[in-house]
Amino acid sequence: MQTLPTSARIRRRREFLALQGSAKRRPTRHFLVLVARDAAPTARLGITVTRKIGNAVLRNRVKRSVREAFRRCRETLPGGIALVVIARDGSPRLAAREVAEELAPVFSQLSEAPASGGVAGLPTARGSALDR
Repeated sequence: MQTLPTSARIRRRREFLALQGSAKRRPTRHFLVLVARDAAPTARLGITVTRKIGNAVLRNRVKRSVREAFRRCRETLPGGIALVVIARDGSPRLAAREVAEELAPVFSQLSEAPASGGVAGLPTARGSALDR
C-alpha cells in the first residue's frame, strides 16, 4: 500500500480555515470540495469529516477512501492547488470505488484547467504562503 506524503496533506487548522474562507466550492452528492491556489509545488489535500457523519470507524473509513482517490489522481492535478474535501451525509455508506467515482469528475476538471498551471480563476487561500 502506498501512502500520501505529509507534504501533500493540509494538516493545520489555520490552513483549513484559510481555504474554507476563500476557496471555490465544487459540490457533489456526498462531498463538498473546496479548491484554492496554494504555494506548494504539488497538489495538497485536506479532509474534514464531522462527528455528524458517524463514529470514528466510519469517519476514518471515509477519510481513507478520499485519500486513496486523491493519491491515485494526484499526478494529473496541477501544482499549486489546495483541496479540502468535506464529507456530507451518506458518505459512510459509499464503498471506496464509489468515492473515487464521485470525486473523479471534480479532479478531472482541475486536471483539464488552462495551461496556466490549472489554477486560473481560483482564489488564493488567505494566510497561505502565496500571501507572504
